[in-house]
Amino acid sequence: MSELLFLAWRRLSTREWTCLGAIGLALCVWTVMPGSAQDPRYHNFADQRHWLGIDRSADVLSNAGFVLIGLLAVVRLVSTVRERLSRASEAGLWCVALGFVGTGAGSAWYHLDPSDSSLVWDRLPMTVVFAGILGTALAQRVGEDVARFALALLLELGVASVFYWHVTGDLSLYLMLQFGGIAALVLLVLSTRRGEDPFPWWWLIGWYALAKVLEAGDVTIWRMTHGLVAGHALKHLAATAAGAMFLMPLLIQSNAVRRSRVE
Repeated sequence: MSELLFLAWRRLSTREWTCLGAIGLALCVWTVMPGSAQDPRYHNFADQRHWLGIDRSADVLSNAGFVLIGLLAVVRLVSTVRERLSRASEAGLWCVALGFVGTGAGSAWYHLDPSDSSLVWDRLPMTVVFAGILGTALAQRVGEDVARFALALLLELGVASVFYWHVTGDLSLYLMLQFGGIAALVLLVLSTRRGEDPFPWWWLIGWYALAKVLEAGDVTIWRMTHGLVAGHALKHLAATAAGAMFLMPLLIQSNAVRRSRVE
């Protein structure tokens, strides 16, 4: 919230004021939303197979993709052989890269022993990823000032939403930030021109939507495949693909700069 003190209010554009108003409106809507409790059946995943000494091994090991993509992005971010994006975009990319590493570790930890307590460590880094993605989108399509503010605010709200659920049992703030964030991203992409934005937002949105469908179909997919694979492990792979799509410009850009220097 301290970012509010340093925001250049007078030079904000109409679109930036609109984005700030939308964030404020979303928070006002949350205050009147009914509470949402965590379904205790959420932890009953279909695939309970034991492999390599690991319980629920498919759901645990399928998180490796998150860590791999996140670490690869970190390597690219610290590389000196690439062009730099705007400061707000770079900050968003760092959030996504580190959030992916944290999500892979936190989700693996959760699936070793699924419970509300271990789920905290799965959801915390996910909020960092969501904040980074939306912050980057705002930086690319609206403006640096509002992106900087939104990234700081969403990071703080995301962490607060997880601890709020953990203490009160109410998931409403976390759900509002997750699904409101993706809805905001869709509206942002639809309502703003692409310009020089290198990020393939529709690929990201498509893979994310598929991940949510696979998550909801965990048991159904397990039955349809006769116990070969369940939906939750596939959800991890689809979410990894979503992250790879988002980070692809960073990887391609780095390679392009390296080739140009060699030539």
